[in-house]
Amino acid sequence: MDQASLDSIASSLDIKYKVIDNVEARKTYIAKVILTNTGDVPLRGTGKWAIYFCHIRMVEPQTLPDADQICMEKYGVKFCHINGCLFTLEPLRSFKTLQKNDSLEITFTAEYYSVARSDLMPNWYITCKDLVPRIIQSTQGEDLNYILPFDTPDSWKRHRWDKYDPFTPGVRYEKNYVEDLGKAGCVVTPTPYGLTELSDGFLDLTKQSWCIVATEELIQEAEFLQEKSESVKLDLRSDKDLKADQNRVILLKVGPVTVNSVYSKPCDSLDAYELTVKLEEEVIEVIGSSAVGVFYGVQTLLSLLERYEVPHVQILDFPRYPYRGMHLDVSRNFHNKESVLKLLEVMAMYKMNKLHFHLTDDEGWRLEIPGLEELTTIGSRRGHDLQEKTCILPMLGSGPNFDTSGSGYYTVQDYKEILQFANRRHIEVIPEIDMPGHSHAAIKAMQARYYRFQEIKDTESAKQYLLTDFLDYDSIPTSVQMYSENSMNPGLDSTYRFVEKVVKEVKAMHAEIQPLKVFHFGGDEVPYKAWKKSEACDKLIENGDVESFDKLMEHFVKKVAEIVAKHDLCLGAWQDGLIHSGVTPVEREKFPNEEVLAYAWQNVWESGLAGFAYKLANAGYKVVMSQATHLYFDHPYEPDPEEVGLYWATRYIDTRKTFNFMPDNIFANADVKLNGKVLTKEDVEKCNEDNDVLIEKQNVIGMQGQLWSELIRTSNSLDSMIHPRLQALAERAWHKAPWEDIEDVTKLKKGQTADWAKFSNSLGYRELLRLDKMGVTYHIPPPGARVEGDTLHVISAYPGLPLCYSTDNGTTWLNVKGKVEVKPGDKILIMCKSADGLRSSRIVTLSVPDTGVSK
Repeated sequence: MDQASLDSIASSLDIKYKVIDNVEARKTYIAKVILTNTGDVPLRGTGKWAIYFCHIRMVEPQTLPDADQICMEKYGVKFCHINGCLFTLEPLRSFKTLQKNDSLEITFTAEYYSVARSDLMPNWYITCKDLVPRIIQSTQGEDLNYILPFDTPDSWKRHRWDKYDPFTPGVRYEKNYVEDLGKAGCVVTPTPYGLTELSDGFLDLTKQSWCIVATEELIQEAEFLQEKSESVKLDLRSDKDLKADQNRVILLKVGPVTVNSVYSKPCDSLDAYELTVKLEEEVIEVIGSSAVGVFYGVQTLLSLLERYEVPHVQILDFPRYPYRGMHLDVSRNFHNKESVLKLLEVMAMYKMNKLHFHLTDDEGWRLEIPGLEELTTIGSRRGHDLQEKTCILPMLGSGPNFDTSGSGYYTVQDYKEILQFANRRHIEVIPEIDMPGHSHAAIKAMQARYYRFQEIKDTESAKQYLLTDFLDYDSIPTSVQMYSENSMNPGLDSTYRFVEKVVKEVKAMHAEIQPLKVFHFGGDEVPYKAWKKSEACDKLIENGDVESFDKLMEHFVKKVAEIVAKHDLCLGAWQDGLIHSGVTPVEREKFPNEEVLAYAWQNVWESGLAGFAYKLANAGYKVVMSQATHLYFDHPYEPDPEEVGLYWATRYIDTRKTFNFMPDNIFANADVKLNGKVLTKEDVEKCNEDNDVLIEKQNVIGMQGQLWSELIRTSNSLDSMIHPRLQALAERAWHKAPWEDIEDVTKLKKGQTADWAKFSNSLGYRELLRLDKMGVTYHIPPPGARVEGDTLHVISAYPGLPLCYSTDNGTTWLNVKGKVEVKPGDKILIMCKSADGLRSSRIVTLSVPDTGVSK
């Protein structure tokens, strides 16, 4: 085969993928790949071609990965597992040539189940000998049209016990119905601690010129207000120029936040502020306990200015938690600096103050480290190099080239610009360098560095930062993500030299902009068995440095903690990095760091792990509530094959579920098992009988949403998965709702529903339009609908969003206004639009039955 033939096949080979059955077997599903040659160049069994594709489930798990390959003589092909999610489909001698219009259907099994289009990856590609690899065009792009519909229960259910089905319009109508208030339900989001409407009057800032008056220490906050208040013109002046009787003034100052008889809780938070609108004086006063508090008062004022008129109110406000965070993974798929800045801008709008920046993982290293150039020249690029000497493997559908989201990194200057942007918005950036697991990109980069120095016979420099032994990793157990060679070796001194080098360089990047406070080392999902062949680890045990093999992880964590403490930094880790042998927390006293932050994420209810958040808090760790069942924004909004997302923790997480999360009572959030079966109180108690009651409540310091990016390849998708769940997260992290302390379940749910009605109306009538103006492509939920008699009723999950319908199969669309008459037999298409009307949700279909009543 020559290059022209390969190019022709890549452009004309039609690939289809179909999930046939998830239900028949318990731990595998049945799928098929259909190859159809639509071109003139035959696809022959000769030539040693191979199709590379990413598949997040192990193919033929009864054979792979223990064997090198599985031959399927029936089809004349074999499957091989390369590493991680990368597989090949290659011809055997028995492969029958595919002439033009010939097809081959290959049926195979894969591990677990697949119930969503987004489970499959784009950019399958074909190679042959020394030819340039080419992406197979039928699999290219984000539409994933090569995947055939999940159109039967056997394809959209995970197993026979799965209670989930895609929502029908009727189910969605019942689930999402709340009263349409015709306006935002809350004056500002997130809800202030205390708000008093002094009268029904307003100050109109558009009629006359207003000015901002601020002290020197608040010049940054004043400039921010001036810059962001696009609807009105505000001059900026010093407080020294303020006259006693001057009006039409926005006054910013630092001072004690008044606690009056209405608001009895003391305002000792530096984030506290008081905003008072003085109607007769035409003055708006923002007093903050610190510059941070003033900044949050400014954000509240900007929200009020969306209507050009500021209501006559007094607001006393301070946050529920000091830690209000968002985690962003840019390692699985890279997202550029502009996307990060946009996220920071929105976080600031909603008074969130921590960006947990997941910069490294198996699939990519995303931050330039001076002196370790291979981390970015090799570790930040994914492409077709099976030896991984010039780049790492093309995981997650990134394809053979370097022009996709699989490749990219932040230069030191980029990172500093992100820090500057965050610092101006009082957001702390917490960098995460994930280790010892999830480190394939770093390991291969340091091996490339090793080879570079070995070529000039500088063995000492070559070994300086090596992260693994040179072992036969093909026979070593893989990680959860099917990786081999992804764990740093805790027995090598060079591992800790590497850690110290990285900590030192990251700290230096922060130094003059936002001094680094917390270094997050990850610590999650480590495949410990990978160390069993390590001579270096054996030596640690033989010398008595480590008590036993089971203590290697604890040894690594303590060494990293010592390095981090040496640089006067606090330590951050995912909860499993701080749990000894999966049972009890490592003694807090073993860490010299002033604080150790534990991010509690493992709470699949039937696993019995939910209570570890409290165990860690009681053990002295500062706990950030990051529970996967409610706060993992990589999960889909609905249990529908067309919704993007993973679903290992729960089948779906919509905005309302995040809004309903009660961080002060973790077990009160237990709702359903993974299969959708409702959990009883007895179920919850049985699953968590060994867990602690929270005693050290002060050690739960906040909440964080997580976006893992395995499936998130574009900036639009990034926005859609985060928003508006982030707004619900911000609400819960800033404001504790009264219903959270209600023990009676019926009354609790009634309180949640009433509060959600106000919040969802605020989204639909105000907040989502603010996001539209910023270019944030938030998720638009499909509408719910039902027919009663001859009338169509359509609703959005967020009242106020435009709704449209079509009775001619989408040729024309009409707005849902007033009574919409339909007749039996009609097939109606319905969709919801963004607040600005420029984007739309998935289109759903409703058929009007002969009875005229639809559910």
